[in-house]
Parts: sequence; structure tokens; C-alpha cells
Amino acid sequence: MPINFFDEDAKTNSSSSIFGICDDPSPSTTPAYIDENKDNEDKKWIGVVHNSATQSIDFYPIDNCVPLLRPNGDKENRCDGVLSYSNNLIFVELKERGGSGWIGIGRNQLTITLQRFRENHNISDYTKIEAYICNKLRPISSKNHANEIQKFKDETGLILNVQRNIHI
Repeated sequence: MPINFFDEDAKTNSSSSIFGICDDPSPSTTPAYIDENKDNEDKKWIGVVHNSATQSIDFYPIDNCVPLLRPNGDKENRCDGVLSYSNNLIFVELKERGGSGWIGIGRNQLTITLQRFRENHNISDYTKIEAYICNKLRPISSKNHANEIQKFKDETGLILNVQRNIHI
């Protein structure tokens, strides 16, 4: 039976010109979500979506929402969610980490999610598919991430964006 990545009951939506994507601190069992309260930008927003056309954007949480399991029944690694608008998808992994290793972990979560998405959905149905790792503590990618970005491209055929800001 196919896995549905688009749970309408868990979806949040915004048409604001700027909004945040939040994920409660670990060990959270709740899904990631959209927050439009600009007062939370420095407090809760991990990813920041700039929606200059103020179009309607849906956010479907995946982590703690979509049942991706390994063959042994353990939970599979997965990204936090996917933004959907105008037949485009943006897969998003949210991090609040300094130090090292978070890009490799995020890349792996996005890679697995995209592989499982492709097993259950026809990606040719979409105009554009992108992937982002957003880290509130490390908002801009550096040259040190080039190897992980190339691995992601080799594994998925997509560009991995490592930045806090998502421009739609």
C-alpha cells in the first residue's frame, strides 16, 4: 500500500509574505509546522520562507507524521516536511545545531525521504522539486559543505540548499 506524504489533517498553510517553519525542541513527538507570528522569528523559526507573491503555500509534516519504517520495523530517518505550492515541492530538514555533522545527518534524512517519496509518488507530476537544510544557528552555507552537497546531487539528482532562507 502506498505511503501518503500529504496528510491533509496535519497540513498547515500560509499566504503571508514571510513566515517561519518550526520544530519543537528534541525530544519532540509533534510534527513541524508553519508559524506566522513575526515576534517568533528569532525564538522559534528555524527556516524562514520568503513568499513575495503571497501565494498559498501548504506545509505537510513528514517527521512524526508519515509512517516510514525500515524492514525490521524501526522508524526510518526522514526530513521534517515538505512545502507545496503551484505544483512545486520543497523538502525541508530543520536543524538547530552548531558544531559539525549536522549537514551529513540532514542530507541523509532528505535522501531517504526523497527515495521513499519516489517509491510512492510520480515525481514527474511536479514542475520543480528542491531540498533545503535550514539551520537557525548556521544560516548560510559555506565551502565546507561542498562534499555533502555533491553527495546529495549524486544520490538524488537534486541540488541541496543549505541555508535558513527559502525564497519562493
